Amino acid sequence: MQRVIGVLMLAAISCQALGQPKDASEQRQWLLEQVRRGEALHRDDLVRDALGRLQLLEPRNPDVLLAALGLALREKNSAQAEQLQARLSALAPGSLQARQATRLLQLQQPEAARRLQQARLLAVTGRNAEALAAYEQLFAGEPPSLELALDYWRVRGNLPGQRPAAIRQLQQLDRQYPGNAGLRQTLAGWLFAEKRDREALALLDELARDPNARDAAAQREFDYLAGQSVSTASAAAWQAFLQRYPASPLLAQAGQTLQQQRTLLADPAWQAGQRGKALVDKGRNAEAEAQLRRALRQYPDDASLHGALGYALMRQGRYEDAHAAFRAASAKEQDTYSISQWKDLESSSQYWALLNKGERALQAQDLPGARAFYLQARQQRPKDEYAFLGLADVALAEGNAAAAERQFLQVRRMAPDNESAVRGLMRVYQAQSPDKAQAYLDSLPPRQQVQFASLRRNLQLARLRQQGEAALQREDWATASQALAQAASLAPDEPWLVYQLANSLRQQGRSAEADAAFARLVRQQPGDPATRYAHGLFLESSDRDALALDSLAAVPPAAWNADMHALQQRIQRRLTLASAQQLQAQGRGAEATTLLEAGLARGEGGPDDLMLLADWAAARGEPGKARDYYWRVLAVQPGRPEARLGVIESAVAEGNLAQARHMLGVQVPRLAADDNNGQRRLAAVWVALGEHDQAARQLDQLAAQSPRPDPLLRRDAARLVAQTDPQRALDLYAAAMADAQLLDRAGAAPRDDQALTLASREQASDDWLARSLRSDVDALYRQRNTHVTLMHDYGWREDDGTPGTSQLSTHSTLLHVDTPWQDGTAFARVERIGMDAGAFEQNAQGRYTPDFGSCQFVGSSADGKALPACEGGSQSADGSVLALGWQGSRWALDLGTTQGYAINNWLGGATLNGDLGQVGWSLTASRRPMSNSLLSFAGARDRPTGVRWGGVTANGATLGLSWDQGGDNGVWASLGHHWLYGQNVADNQRTRAMAGYYHRVVEKADERVRVGLTLMHWRHDKDLGGYSLGQGGYYSPQRYTSVGVPVSYAWRNYDWSLLLEGSVSWSQAHSASSRLYPDVHLNRKVLAQYAVDSNLDAMTEASDSSGLGYRLRGLFERRLSDHWVLGGGFDWQHSDDYAPSHGMLYLRYLFEPWRGNLALPVTPLEPYSEWR
Repeated sequence: MQRVIGVLMLAAISCQALGQPKDASEQRQWLLEQVRRGEALHRDDLVRDALGRLQLLEPRNPDVLLAALGLALREKNSAQAEQLQARLSALAPGSLQARQATRLLQLQQPEAARRLQQARLLAVTGRNAEALAAYEQLFAGEPPSLELALDYWRVRGNLPGQRPAAIRQLQQLDRQYPGNAGLRQTLAGWLFAEKRDREALALLDELARDPNARDAAAQREFDYLAGQSVSTASAAAWQAFLQRYPASPLLAQAGQTLQQQRTLLADPAWQAGQRGKALVDKGRNAEAEAQLRRALRQYPDDASLHGALGYALMRQGRYEDAHAAFRAASAKEQDTYSISQWKDLESSSQYWALLNKGERALQAQDLPGARAFYLQARQQRPKDEYAFLGLADVALAEGNAAAAERQFLQVRRMAPDNESAVRGLMRVYQAQSPDKAQAYLDSLPPRQQVQFASLRRNLQLARLRQQGEAALQREDWATASQALAQAASLAPDEPWLVYQLANSLRQQGRSAEADAAFARLVRQQPGDPATRYAHGLFLESSDRDALALDSLAAVPPAAWNADMHALQQRIQRRLTLASAQQLQAQGRGAEATTLLEAGLARGEGGPDDLMLLADWAAARGEPGKARDYYWRVLAVQPGRPEARLGVIESAVAEGNLAQARHMLGVQVPRLAADDNNGQRRLAAVWVALGEHDQAARQLDQLAAQSPRPDPLLRRDAARLVAQTDPQRALDLYAAAMADAQLLDRAGAAPRDDQALTLASREQASDDWLARSLRSDVDALYRQRNTHVTLMHDYGWREDDGTPGTSQLSTHSTLLHVDTPWQDGTAFARVERIGMDAGAFEQNAQGRYTPDFGSCQFVGSSADGKALPACEGGSQSADGSVLALGWQGSRWALDLGTTQGYAINNWLGGATLNGDLGQVGWSLTASRRPMSNSLLSFAGARDRPTGVRWGGVTANGATLGLSWDQGGDNGVWASLGHHWLYGQNVADNQRTRAMAGYYHRVVEKADERVRVGLTLMHWRHDKDLGGYSLGQGGYYSPQRYTSVGVPVSYAWRNYDWSLLLEGSVSWSQAHSASSRLYPDVHLNRKVLAQYAVDSNLDAMTEASDSSGLGYRLRGLFERRLSDHWVLGGGFDWQHSDDYAPSHGMLYLRYLFEPWRGNLALPVTPLEPYSEWR
């Protein structure tokens, strides 16, 4: 063992001996490096050892003396330091070492130390310019120690433009004082900031070998790698990080990041994003968009993907989409620099989107819109010229040449090389005078004159064209040919120049030259549609029809324009007519007919064929085309009544009722007496013009003259007069039903209403005409039959109500009158409503402290007295409702008021309905009461405070949609938003979305079975279901969702009609915590009476509930006689939250006898308080 130790010691001594310098100079340098290394590592033991040997080797060396002075100061040996400074000044007066030694001693003085401390404080607070000035005053750019040099260059490096020089100085210091961790950390940070990542990473690798700096190096390298985009190289760098820093606290996080990057590198969606970015860099933007959108489906929060998509979209000219992508990038970006970049691009894309919108509006001749977009763009970027160019184009389109010129000149001042501005000014000047445009071109710099040589050519071309056209106008063919030939030489590919040239040559008898001019053009552009069309016109004008068709045929039919088709049809018509006349002359009529039918398909033909075409056009809903055909017939046969009627019908179809009335006033078409179809069409025209009596008389006369019964004719006549003369319409319906053998003749003339209404009962065997007649009679007779209904409704709550507040029962007695008025039904109603919420319950102390009014107030009054106690007793209210209204086929209106309650309200609503294609719609604006509780409907008075509150109304609109084509299935939907207001009740908002589907299981005349599915979602801004002051006492969860499955069965016979409905539903409700007393305005009033230690700021607890609900509804109607109907039923609901139930009984009296259908299903009146 001793032998082994001896060998090791010998080896160590040998290695040390090999590492030592051999001569004195090398030994001095090596020892000085050891001194600096010790100073860099803060190892004064190393410094002391090296200095001891240096003082023996070179005791008069200034560097050795300066290092010894620094060590003495660090050891607080001022006397020795002063001696060393004196020796140094004597040995090397004025040297750098002497100056640094003097500054080191000066910095030990209190004033200098204070100034140094002040400089460091300025640097710490970021006031680098002031800190640098302080350092310069202390040591004039020559910091006397490593520590002070670091302070000095750190400050300089943080100043604008100083960092490269500071990096060079720190690198030099690192070479002089190797191993200083602080220096290397600062240097690494600056190298990263200057994008010199490779040098910074190399420096961190050196720091990683220093145990004292390893953690800091790991943190800096971790921060750098975290900012790099994911790639194969970044994953390799993370792997190297794990190997380099195996004991770092960041190891787990780095490993997780590496795993995430490896996962991303293997993810196809992420790879698509990288491919998309690469494709953007290559300019393949459409392909890039597809890849980026694929990646965003998996990584919707990746800002770089949104940004790259924005680039791809903007380069495709889709600026609005690009703006949305950049906005998403800036919203999702975390890096401050990148956020700024995305914001700039967001602004830029918005600017170009505005320019694009302006250009589109300008193309659509929407000049105000175009100007608005360009002004917005100019406001966003007032120094860019493109918005000014757009405004100039708008001014040109408006004919304001002066304004356009000003804008173009402004662009020239902003961007002298902008070509669009020069071209715009040329358009302005050319419109004024070709000479002025030429003068402007001549005024341009030579470089731009060459650039706009094509404009000069266009000016010369326009001048020659103008000269040629003027010569053609005065028939100076020679001059015209000369000018047009020169113009054609400048623009040899313009067919209309050649067309004018060829015509002018032919006028001079120079046909061969004319043909040659066109031959050259046709050889150059054999498939150009414009060239072939001009050539065809030229050939047609010289009676060469066959050659003209051959020239047109050189262009594929798909490339033809309307003018080419017209030319071809015109030539073909001439050829067809000539051939048909020849065939007819030869007695080949069938062939002539076939040829004419083919001609009609090409728009040729006579009046009868045109009439057929007109009928087809009208049937297709093309009244304009039909009218053109009719006029062409009338041009040939002015007295033809069918054509004249067709013109009138076309005017009606286009909404031009004035023209139709004028033509009828000039002459009514004289249709044949037996032309029933024509007479019906004429009657329909009278109806469209509002002349119902005229139409009815015409149809009556037609029916009287008809040799056989025509129920359809009488039905149409009845519909014409139904609104203006309903009794006459019923007579006509009776006659029509008799014609259709649905009613005995004895019941039709005179009309027997009992027999007529009995015959209106729906039958399962009815065809479409019978169903139409029965339903028309049913609807009209009911609408014109005044009836009075007396009804009593009892309502109660099935949920767990609280006595005195939500345990509500109501007794409603209503008298309702319906009567016909105008073309609808008017109603008047009186309701007497009694409401009882029960009596408050006492607590264990015999006090009443319900959640009602101020009963739960805590505190004392402003004068220190105890708060008034709530008294017991019941909560009830009795009052009435008065309402009037009217309902028509499209409109419904009502207006009502409550009377006799603590709080009274005006109520009402208006509904408009219609159809949009196959979808029915209705829009209702209303003010309706919230009848959930006595408080919400009638209001209440708080006895301790005397405050009245409640009486809540819902004010807003509801959109209803439905689709039902009479098949087995139907759907409906409703969307409403209402503002809920009440007296001394916090304002609230409610949004309700509902939808449903139903399926007809059985659909017979007297029996129906339906099942369905209903979905509901409600939102309230606040839950005001409580009964304290400021609450509304109505069911208002902040979120409510319900899914229900309803089933209904309806059946009737002559005397009875029954309805049984049931449903099962699941619902979920949620309300967040809210203020117990939510009305801040009311609270201010209360605070004026009570001390501030009250509980006005108390909060309710959040609530969540869900569960099943059930509903069962049964209704009946019993015909007592031809005038009396008894009805009644119940509507029972059960759920945990809110379950109002009703029972009702009513008696209806009809002024006119009624033996028709009882309602299927039964639809009783609804209390006005329940209208929605």
